[in-house]
Amino acid sequence: MRKSVFFRRVLAILLLALLLWALLTAVLYSFLSRPVFMRIKAREMQPKAEMVATRAAASFLIDDVFFDSILLSSQELFNAWIFVMDGLSGDVRNASLPATESEARPVILEQIKKNNDRLLSGDFNSLWFTARLPKDGGSSEAFFIGVPIRVSFGRQDSVVGTVFFVSSMDEMNAGFHSINIALIFSSLIVLVLMVLPVWFITARLIRPLRQTRDVALAIAHGDFSIRADAGQVGEIGELAGIMNDLADKLSASIADLTLERNRLRQILAGMSDGLLAIDHNGTITSANPALLDLMGLDALPPTGSRLAEQPALMELSEPLMQVVTQKIDTEQTLSRHNRVLAVQMSPLCEPDGPAAGAVALIRDITEAERLEQTRRDYVANVSHELRTPLTAIRALVEPMRDGLVQAENDRQRYYGIILAEIVRLSRLINDMLELSRLQAGSLVMQLRDFELGSLLEDISDRFRLQAEDQQITLGWPENLSALPIVHANLDRVEQVLIILLDNAFKYTPSGGSIGLQVVWDDHTVAISVADTGIGIHPADVDAVFDRFYKADKAHQQPGTGLGLAIARELLRQMGQDITVTSQLGKGSTFTFTLARGG
Repeated sequence: MRKSVFFRRVLAILLLALLLWALLTAVLYSFLSRPVFMRIKAREMQPKAEMVATRAAASFLIDDVFFDSILLSSQELFNAWIFVMDGLSGDVRNASLPATESEARPVILEQIKKNNDRLLSGDFNSLWFTARLPKDGGSSEAFFIGVPIRVSFGRQDSVVGTVFFVSSMDEMNAGFHSINIALIFSSLIVLVLMVLPVWFITARLIRPLRQTRDVALAIAHGDFSIRADAGQVGEIGELAGIMNDLADKLSASIADLTLERNRLRQILAGMSDGLLAIDHNGTITSANPALLDLMGLDALPPTGSRLAEQPALMELSEPLMQVVTQKIDTEQTLSRHNRVLAVQMSPLCEPDGPAAGAVALIRDITEAERLEQTRRDYVANVSHELRTPLTAIRALVEPMRDGLVQAENDRQRYYGIILAEIVRLSRLINDMLELSRLQAGSLVMQLRDFELGSLLEDISDRFRLQAEDQQITLGWPENLSALPIVHANLDRVEQVLIILLDNAFKYTPSGGSIGLQVVWDDHTVAISVADTGIGIHPADVDAVFDRFYKADKAHQQPGTGLGLAIARELLRQMGQDITVTSQLGKGSTFTFTLARGG
């Protein structure tokens, strides 16, 4: 509390008020009490003066020894000098002033004569005043009070003279001074005694204000749990209650804002699209983690940094500033690290106000672009694959329609070629339909346990004669009975093996070799088909499982180019995968997995 400036000021004001009260009381007492004391003294001496005036009236024209004795003993009787003035001549008839006060006599007489006429007029019953009298080389103050001497002549009273009492005020002034000193000391003592009560009262008065200040400071530092005492009556209690309500409302508002901020952060952090926001000066205000991967950044740009000073984001600086200036939406495409990025930029502004900034939403459209390219390639490949047999059929049908083919042998040969092309066309359409069903998930596949060795034995018989005809060495597992039982769809596994072996025979020249290997562990069986054919270019390895892909770009080899795509979809339906490794000119190895059976 002692460190509180407001407390010290209030305490100082109260103490200063007490001090001023004491000083003003003393000063006002000095000015106001003097006339009061003078009136008291006048009321005290007036009866005495009137008694002397009555005695003087009785002996005014004769000598009175008793009256003279009263005058001589005036100091002892009345503590004052007595002057009796003749109203007719204006002279002093009697005086009790001793010879030692000869210096004071002229001044006294002058003051009496100055006020004597007022009493002689009969309008005043008494008259008092003060004057300075010379004394011992200095001066002292004297109190004068005068009363008229009235004499009755028949039924009429006449003022024939006056009686003045002149009393020294040294004693009264000394008492008055002592009272002033006592009053000042009393006030100072009261001031000292009031320090503790004033301290206590001020502390109680200031406590709610200090609590209110503590609430305000706590709010400024983000702590909304502090509350002030709102039980005080009056404005201070109302202020404390207002601050408590403010703390409650701010706490609720901050909690809501924090919740919304956390939600926004989670949303931004969970977005797959990159987000970058700037203000109207080009200063970065927000960026989400997805921006790191999309733009190839090592770290997020710090909030508060200039966008133009970020080398990795330099190409976004000018378009974003144009968005801020022109308040228009814009789009552009970027290429980063073999990725295609679409950037959507929009201004941040009120409808009628200037733009406060801009935000860029960065989206990876590489896959969409690849799918679009795949769609275009698919349409082109389908068109090509369909056009080839249709062109051949048309080329054979038109001469036959025009009667140009007369020989029966030629017609039969034409019919055979037309039938082969129709079969090829039908196979292409069936493969496309099957691939579509697989990709749509509409093909139901039943999985069961079967012996892998028996399946491979049947397949080896089918391809052994083909290998002999093409002069290709066919490598096969020796002990087929030792192969494990697998859990899969027998027909679909056979289809995958036939697709892989067909491809191997297509792209392996005479004198080459094709081998099939099986390895397994407790959970998985891996089957590999390796050949020494033409191999696959490294740039095309990732595309071998696409529809209509063929190793020969001229599409001179027979087939639809859908086999590997179908094989991959079949294995995916069974929860398995297929991979390929290849060296151009040295051959390829396709490996797929199957689950072991029980």
